[in-house]
Amino acid sequence: MTLQQYLSYIAYMVNSTEFLFQQIPEEKIDWKPTENSFTIGQQLAHMVGAFEVYARGMTTGDWGVKSMRERFLQNRRTPSITVSEAIRLLHANHDEFRRRIGSLSEEEFLRGELETPQLGGRFPRWRIGMLFIEHHLNHKAELFMYLKLLGIKVNSGHLYRGGAL
Repeated sequence: MTLQQYLSYIAYMVNSTEFLFQQIPEEKIDWKPTENSFTIGQQLAHMVGAFEVYARGMTTGDWGVKSMRERFLQNRRTPSITVSEAIRLLHANHDEFRRRIGSLSEEEFLRGELETPQLGGRFPRWRIGMLFIEHHLNHKAELFMYLKLLGIKVNSGHLYRGGAL
């Protein structure tokens, strides 16, 4: 996968994510399926914030934490945001992600290596980039299930293609 193919896939992923965000009723922003889960508003903040974390980490090696334990503790304190704020930040943080990752050369993206606490060692940037996709898609699937648990009519077409069925 080339760098441009990677960035193109991220853009595709953002479109279907925005559609799911739009399905959330504002009055359910503080709902969560279990006591130890993110609220919907925290889930939104976590998802859009990851664009910023991975953009900085993949370009500079600065992950903002020294360990995954520190990241997990930070995640527990994730503030809730509204749907409109999440959509705004999704686009702004995606734009910054595309700008920063797009500034890498093909060689840096495919062969450059970085230390990363998420994988526990030194790995090629492209693999860390795939981890970002996995992270986003895992949380997107969680949000999809939150919507289903709330009785909101969503299906796999919405999950993978957004509003286009």
